[in-house]
Amino acid sequence: MDISKVLWVDLRLIEEQESCYHYLNRDWAVSLLNSADRLDSEIRNTRPALLCFEFDFPDTMGLAALRHVSSSFPSIPIIMVTEQHSEALAIWALKVHIWDYFIKPLEVKEFKKSIATIQTLKTKETNKAIPRQHNLFSNPIPTELRIRPQPNKKTRPAQIFVEDHYHKKIYEEEVAELCDMNTSTFSRYFKKEYGMTFRNYLINLRIDKATELLRNPNTSVSDIAYTVGFHDPSYFTRMFRRIVGKSPSHYREVNTMN
Repeated sequence: MDISKVLWVDLRLIEEQESCYHYLNRDWAVSLLNSADRLDSEIRNTRPALLCFEFDFPDTMGLAALRHVSSSFPSIPIIMVTEQHSEALAIWALKVHIWDYFIKPLEVKEFKKSIATIQTLKTKETNKAIPRQHNLFSNPIPTELRIRPQPNKKTRPAQIFVEDHYHKKIYEEEVAELCDMNTSTFSRYFKKEYGMTFRNYLINLRIDKATELLRNPNTSVSDIAYTVGFHDPSYFTRMFRRIVGKSPSHYREVNTMN
């Protein structure tokens, strides 16, 4: 691991303002990522010493990506930078065990101090993980962030539609029409506005809904798969494991234990 590498994950929904990664000093070699789609592979390829997640208005998918990475790569400290702030979000970030949490506009001195501390620890203990305990499955994303209004987006009608119809078969062509776009234009705008492809957004939404249903021990995994829009339970299990990191059955066991 190169102790000077940082992977900056820019998941802002509005990009007019300059990203905060410019506050990093020259000791850090910064790799930028504007999507959560290939996050795992990018981390494995770059092997960063530090991860920074930057948000303006944190959404469910972005926070789920942060939570997943925190669980999958516990040796890498994570810093979260956000414009929208609430006590619930700060508590959630603490429970997910991020290294530090900053609200924009940044207190630059404190930000740099936190970064310097990480770099010092990594220098002294290159082969040791900065320990973090995890309680991933008992830390759902705060409800207020699940239902909060999104900033104006060209593809907002598509998001509204899938929230109401995620359990049905949905074609990208039909949601593109709702936004008065052809499929190619819609695909480009959607990825820019949500940080992932429409297909991945839909799959992540369905998996997110499934995690809620799995808390009911009296419903079978297959029934839940069909309920949230998967017509093949085995495919549902594969996607669930890929996104959440556990099988649906294991996820249910952990939540039942908690």
